[in-house]
Amino acid sequence: MSRTRTRMASVALLLGCTVVLGCGDGKKKASGPSLDAQYRKVMAEADLAARASRLLAVAGKQHKAGDLLGMEQSLNSAADAAKNLDDAKAKALTLNRVAEAFGRAGRTVESKNLLREVSKAADQIGEAEIKITVLTRMAYTYGKHLNSLDIATSYLKNCEGIAAGIPRPEGRIDALLEVAVTYHELALADEAQGLFAQALEAARALDDGRKRADSVANAAAARSKMNQADEAQTTFQEAEKLAGEIPDAMSRAYALIHLSDRLKASSRRADAQRILKLAEAAADKVADASMRTPLLETIDRSRR
Repeated sequence: MSRTRTRMASVALLLGCTVVLGCGDGKKKASGPSLDAQYRKVMAEADLAARASRLLAVAGKQHKAGDLLGMEQSLNSAADAAKNLDDAKAKALTLNRVAEAFGRAGRTVESKNLLREVSKAADQIGEAEIKITVLTRMAYTYGKHLNSLDIATSYLKNCEGIAAGIPRPEGRIDALLEVAVTYHELALADEAQGLFAQALEAARALDDGRKRADSVANAAAARSKMNQADEAQTTFQEAEKLAGEIPDAMSRAYALIHLSDRLKASSRRADAQRILKLAEAAADKVADASMRTPLLETIDRSRR
């Protein structure tokens, strides 16, 4: 009798484990579709740019899960989608992302092959600002993931030359800041600081008050990306002062909105919300309702 009770108790315990744990191995089943199923679903996406972007997300999950063959399949499919994009800008920017993903995963050959495709697409881009974005990302991948700092530096020097030819002063400043941040990302501190100083000096020298405030705010955000928290704070304060000195209420409000957006992008949300209150106060001084209403709507969108 005692043996029977013991046997029955053991069976009950096993049944309980099965109910609680699943199939007896104690492993929790993953919720949602499998990574293979996600891959197949994404491959049905008609929009090539969206497909490539979503495949990159799937590849990241596969890499994290240790499914290296699946990751490689997703990255190859993302590259195929990017290569078939008609627009040179979209092709270059998307291929850059795939090349960087291959580089991060240690797939050097695949990354370099794609970067050659990026270079060809970049040659077809007429807008200097977009071309600089493409080339700086190429430089980052070469320097960070492919152990080719000399090639990276060569691309960044080329970017400096392209930036010098941008006719709009504020566009030229933004381009220089982008190159400076990339130098910082590659631990080329002297180059980063020299170029940043050049960009900030040019921003302070702009004649138009709104453009001056906006460009100094962009410089502050760049400093934040370069992990210079104290210097970034000082430069943000300078941008706030410049924005507050703009005499026209509507221009002042838009400059403050821009500053708020840069603060928010730099993870300074409290300061961003404070600046939006100043923007709202400036907007209240705009007499023309047809101008004031869209301005207040822009402030509301920035607040979200």
